[in-house]
Amino acid sequence: MRCSKGQKIVPEDSRTQSQKSNFAGQNGLFREKKKRTCCLCCSLKEAVRTWFALRHWRDWLQGDGRGQLVSLLAAAVILIGSGTVVWSAIGGDENANSSWEQSSWMSWGLFFDPGTQTGVSAGAPTKVKATALIFSVLGFLYNLTFLGIIVEWIRSSMDRWSKTKSRIWYGNHILILGWSEKTLYLLNELFEALRSSGDFSVSVVVLAEREVSEMHQEVQQHFYQIWEGLSFFDRRWRLLNSLKLREGITHEGDSLERAGASHAQEIILLSREGDQRNADLETVRVMVALSSLRQPVKCKVFAEVQMHEVETVLRRLHPDPTGTQVIHARAACSHILSLLATDQTVGGMITDLCSFTSGEELYVIQPLPEWQTFGQARKAFDRAVCIGVEATKPVVNAHGTRIDLCPSDDRPMEAQERLLVMASNWADVEAPTSSLFHWRSVDPDFMPSTLVSGEPDVFSKAANARSSSPTPVDAEGARKRVYVVIGWPADFAEVLALLDEKVPPGTEVHVLSERTEPQRIALCAGKGQRKLRNIELQHLVGPRTSRKMLEQLPLEKALDGVDGESQPGAILILAQLASQFMDLSEQIADDDEVGDDTLTCDSACLTSLLVIADILGENCGPRTSTPEACELLEARTYSLEAVSQKKSKIICEVLDPRTERVLWRNENLKKMAYFFRSKALETGIFMMAMSEPAVFNTLMILMSPSCPSLQVRPVQEFLPPRDTVAAFDEDAKEAKTWRELSDTVRKRGGLPAGGMEIPKRGVSTWQG
Repeated sequence: MRCSKGQKIVPEDSRTQSQKSNFAGQNGLFREKKKRTCCLCCSLKEAVRTWFALRHWRDWLQGDGRGQLVSLLAAAVILIGSGTVVWSAIGGDENANSSWEQSSWMSWGLFFDPGTQTGVSAGAPTKVKATALIFSVLGFLYNLTFLGIIVEWIRSSMDRWSKTKSRIWYGNHILILGWSEKTLYLLNELFEALRSSGDFSVSVVVLAEREVSEMHQEVQQHFYQIWEGLSFFDRRWRLLNSLKLREGITHEGDSLERAGASHAQEIILLSREGDQRNADLETVRVMVALSSLRQPVKCKVFAEVQMHEVETVLRRLHPDPTGTQVIHARAACSHILSLLATDQTVGGMITDLCSFTSGEELYVIQPLPEWQTFGQARKAFDRAVCIGVEATKPVVNAHGTRIDLCPSDDRPMEAQERLLVMASNWADVEAPTSSLFHWRSVDPDFMPSTLVSGEPDVFSKAANARSSSPTPVDAEGARKRVYVVIGWPADFAEVLALLDEKVPPGTEVHVLSERTEPQRIALCAGKGQRKLRNIELQHLVGPRTSRKMLEQLPLEKALDGVDGESQPGAILILAQLASQFMDLSEQIADDDEVGDDTLTCDSACLTSLLVIADILGENCGPRTSTPEACELLEARTYSLEAVSQKKSKIICEVLDPRTERVLWRNENLKKMAYFFRSKALETGIFMMAMSEPAVFNTLMILMSPSCPSLQVRPVQEFLPPRDTVAAFDEDAKEAKTWRELSDTVRKRGGLPAGGMEIPKRGVSTWQG
């Protein structure tokens, strides 16, 4: 046999070849060890194979858990063995001589117990003390490493067990499934509702497909900012500290059982932002998982949906009508937006009432036996206003509810009826707490599906009886209005339909959006929108943040109107998600990171607001030619004064709670527009629906055209014809209390409610 260079190689016998083929494994860690040859090329090949074998060994010893254990054991044997050899070589001392037995024992002591070196006397030879010092330090470092590995293994095991084995053992808790941009708003509403009811024993559990650390960080950042003025002893901190965050799959049975779904007091499912159908399908998946648990769910399930047809599907999963409450809060939110666009005073009042955090709330109380009529009950309050009665039978034009708003003073009070009272807090009601119902009703099963499901007919004049009181359109005359809308949200067709019923004929609505006109028409047709009677749509296609496109809109006309031609309208900057202006046929993948799309949307809305501020402030002072980016920044300064005067007519929608935290401390931005917190409002309406049915029904009827319309009226209409301030002061001499002032206004056909006045045939806000 010859190699490539012609050198002769002596053949090997069979015995030598058999010795070379030991420990050949499948993983390649043990390779055949060939005999070194005299050829240079063969030697290089052998060296390469040897290097690869050593690399595999090194990877196994350092990267594999068992290999690491073998490495540690080998290191221990080497340290103990070398210590034995060195101790025997130096001759030992009086505690252990140089024999192998005593040397190995001394080496073990120095390795395992650092205190063994203290047994060496101070007068021992230097080589003995040096040996004891070196091997004692090496043994101490080794044991620290080994104990650290054990601690790390125990910690990782406990973390794994806490994720896979932990469960909620206590019951009677509120379980929130999923995490979205509304979760922080929901927690805030829950804490405020529990505080107002005085129930601090209820725990809140959140189950979501998200890291617990991320959820905990968002909760801390949100509440530490909005509660920065609270006292350390405020009991709301106790509710926050009792919050339990869990990571798990919301539509998996095991995760639901470990979260205590079968023993919960209530289960809440909030709809996510994005495609309506996909969001409702996710809700259906969760409801299917809840109905398939080994221990059936016996508590109430409150689910928010975006499409009305999903309600029937969810109710089939839980046939008990009191077991599942399907709530559609978006329709009411769209109606409030249309109210803000036409009458911000009325819309702002409704917005404050639709939340536990705003300070103005509705309460339901049991009347006292001596209150025989509604007039006697109304006069019994000094700092609160009684606005109606929850009757024992359904009321006409109340959508099947028992809410009777603003009845006559001689209306008799029957047994089992309750009063609806508006106040700043429960202390102003001045009623026994045992008779006050604000968070949980004595009749929690009564909840009409017509109002809760958000049917458009609830807020439509066409399907309701027209009130005899004049509407805002009739009172203002036939002059048209001009509105400018930035963005086309997915449900903008509903907003247009509601706005069409509140504006005079010929009203112009100029819409700027990235959507094309055929896409807008297709979306309106898909929503089943009827033909607009009073609104004339003017379409403009282009980027919402482009100054060139925004300058083509009649911004000044929308804010100030034109004498003899049009009334002032409003500028609406609506949130349009990034996926909503793409082609309708394209499939938009959901973002894994919750809120990133809403943050981008809020940034676009704020940018549009700043550009509009710059355009409106052009005539407020001299300007110098600067780049467009600098002009955008200057809008915060020289345009602020001009835009602040028109703040009530510019409505900017924001979605994400992180954007709200930014606005919380930015005084300049807060002066530029009225920020419509749509997701917070939807959450507040959702909480009202699940908290006290009578309160929710009252709010929905107040917004329904079947109720006497809400109007803004000057105080001169209800006081003697004289100077406003003098008249108010003169009346104040006679009306020294709120009860007496209420009687004075009641004689003129009204009912004052703080900054509002509710006539016998209508509800009017007054300014004084």
